[in-house]
Amino acid sequence: MKIAKNMFLGALVLGGLVAVAAPALADVRHDRHELRSDFGELHRDRREFFRDLHNGAGRAELARDRREIWQDRREISRDHRDLRNDRWDHRGWWGWR
Repeated sequence: MKIAKNMFLGALVLGGLVAVAAPALADVRHDRHELRSDFGELHRDRREFFRDLHNGAGRAELARDRREIWQDRREISRDHRDLRNDRWDHRGWWGWR
C-alpha cells in the first residue's frame, strides 16, 4: 500500500513539473520556427533581387529589393537577440546580468 501511495505521489509531482515546463518549451519552439521562416524569407528576397538584377530592373525596383533584404536581416538579428536574452541562464562575458 505504501509503495502505491508513493508512486501515485511521485506521478503527481512529475506531472506537475511537466505541466509547468511545457509552455516554456513551446515558446522556444515557436521562436525558432519564426527564425527559420525569417531565413526563408531572406532567401526568397535575395533570389528576387538577383533575378531583377539579371533581368535589368529599374533602380527603384532594385532599391525596394535591397530594402526588403535589409529588413529581413534586421528581423533575423532581432530574433537572434531575443532567443539569446530569453534563455534563463544568459549572462554577459563578465558573469553577471
